[in-house]
Formats: sequence, C-alpha cells, structure tokens
Amino acid sequence: MAIYIINNTIVDENAPYFAPSSRGYRYGDGFFESCKLSDGRILQLPLHADRIRKSALLLKLNLPTWWDEISWETTVLKACKDANFASARIRLTIFRDAEGLYTPNDSNVCMVTEINETKGVGPYQWNEEGLNIGTYKELVKNSNYTSTLKTCSALVYTLAGIYAKEHGLDDVVIFNEYGRPCESVSSNIFVVKGEFLLTPPISEYCIDGVMRKVIMQLADAYGYSIQERPISEIDLSASEEIFTTSATRGINWVADYQGKKLKNTVSRVLFEQLVKSI
Repeated sequence: MAIYIINNTIVDENAPYFAPSSRGYRYGDGFFESCKLSDGRILQLPLHADRIRKSALLLKLNLPTWWDEISWETTVLKACKDANFASARIRLTIFRDAEGLYTPNDSNVCMVTEINETKGVGPYQWNEEGLNIGTYKELVKNSNYTSTLKTCSALVYTLAGIYAKEHGLDDVVIFNEYGRPCESVSSNIFVVKGEFLLTPPISEYCIDGVMRKVIMQLADAYGYSIQERPISEIDLSASEEIFTTSATRGINWVADYQGKKLKNTVSRVLFEQLVKSI
C-alpha cells in the first residue's frame, strides 16, 4: 500500500490525475527528494529542505508560498498515523506544472508525495552479507550542474540498474565523463584506503547526497581523516573497504568489488554512530 499526496490532497493511488501533456511525463521537467520517516519524524529534514530549495532554484522552479518543510512534515506524519505506518520511505517529486513545449509558459510546480511503508527494527538495518558490486561504463554522468541534482531525467541510473540486475550484482559504480568513479545507482561512494576515508567531491558530478554530508560529519567527529578528492579505479581496486550511503538506506558496506573481498570495519563503526545520532 502506498499513500499519495498531490499538493495537499490525498488521492487514491489508482485514480488518474496527470494529463498526457504533463511536463513531468513529456520532458522529465522536475526533480525528486527521497527521505526516511522513523520514530515520528522525517530524518535529516533540514538537509533535505535545503537541497529541495537549492534544486528548485537551479532548475528555475517556483516553490509555492504555502510549502515549507514543517507543514509538509506535519501533513506526512498525519497521513502515516492514519495509515498506521511507523516507518516509511518518502519521495517528494516536484515538476513544472505549465503549458508550452520545450519552453514553458511559467515555472509554477506540482508537488507529489509518495509514502511507502517500510519494515524492520530501527531507522536503518545493517546488511550482514554486504553488497556485491561491479562497474558500469555504457553511459557516464555528464559534466554539468544538473548531474549533482536528483532530476526526473534518470536514464543513466535506470540503465545502470538494469545492467547490475542482468549481471547478478547488487549495485554498480557509475563513472563521470573523465572516466573516474563518482557514485553508484542510488548512493554516494566512500573508500577506505590506508588512514584515509575518500569520497569524490561534488565537482566530480556525483549527487550532492544528504547522507553523504551526515556521514562526513560523523566520520570527522569520530576522528577519521577524510579527503574529498577525485578517486580512480585503482583507488577502488586497492581499497581495504568500500561503502555506499543514501538517505533511505543509511550505510551499505561492499563485501565484494570485482571479485575482491573487502572488510567492513570502518563502515560498521560509522553505521553504529549513525544509529546513535538519530
């Protein structure tokens, strides 16, 4: 069961709503934000709200005056309480709601909130088996600022996900136009190499992830030496540990990269710190 809220109105998930002329359908003209609800609140809400506003600004979308993160969270919490959802994955999609072909007549938006119940104890669950990941090079991330946003134009992720499924992998590393690893299908990447914790900077055109920021803050507070710098395939192959981060799943450690077995020492510590910090 899923709950759908269009602007401020709950609608039946099977009821038709969007016209074939919708810009979200025709052009992917918008972006989305994925969040985690646990213990009666949306986790890391201020960071999500900052990214929503930044994305709207860069994509020249006008957020409605009636929207703010507090009122949105209140609406979501009420819907979850009525549906008896204790934990949920939330996706807020914002697309331009205007007439016109490639050039829109205005920049007003429609906001669609999708709420899916999740199971399990606690906000995040530790994967004891770890991930088996490979690489995907058929498409690359383009070197422009939209590549750091979660836009509705997500073909590179879709095709990378299909590739991973076809090859029996849990995830794959995606590369930028310079041939360097920048992220995975739905997560940011961290590499443990010697005494350093490495992650690609936003200038490498990875998603400007909320959980990425949270983990960097936790790692710094715990005393790890963090480097935001471009990483190479050699860095991945020579690493002692690789893990991925996302707002809906927390931390996932990589048990196998291209056949190489990896540890989970640092990722386990940071996962425990993440759970404690919530």
